[in-house]
Amino acid sequence: MLKNNKLIDKTKYYYKLTKSKKIHNYLIIIGIIGVLVGLYFSIIILNQIFAWFILVGVFIKLYDFSEQIERNIVPYDFNKLLPPPKNKSTNCSTKK
Repeated sequence: MLKNNKLIDKTKYYYKLTKSKKIHNYLIIIGIIGVLVGLYFSIIILNQIFAWFILVGVFIKLYDFSEQIERNIVPYDFNKLLPPPKNKSTNCSTKK
C-alpha cells in the first residue's frame, strides 16, 4: 500500500506541474507539427509517434474540462420544480 501511495503522490505532482506549465498545449502543437512533417516526407513512423503527443495533450485537456465542470455544478432543488403531491382523501370506506 505504501508503494501505491507514493505512485499516486508522484502522479498528482506531475499532473499539477503539467497543469501549471500548460504543457498540454505544447504537446498538441508539437504533435500536429510532427504529424504534418511525417505526412510531407511520407514517414509513417513519425505520424505514429507524434500522434501520441496529440492524444496525451487532448486527454489532459479533457480531464481539466471535466474537473472544471464538477467544480461548477450548482446544487439544484427538485422539490421547488415539482408541484406538491395531491392529498388522498381517506373518506371512502370499504366493508367486507
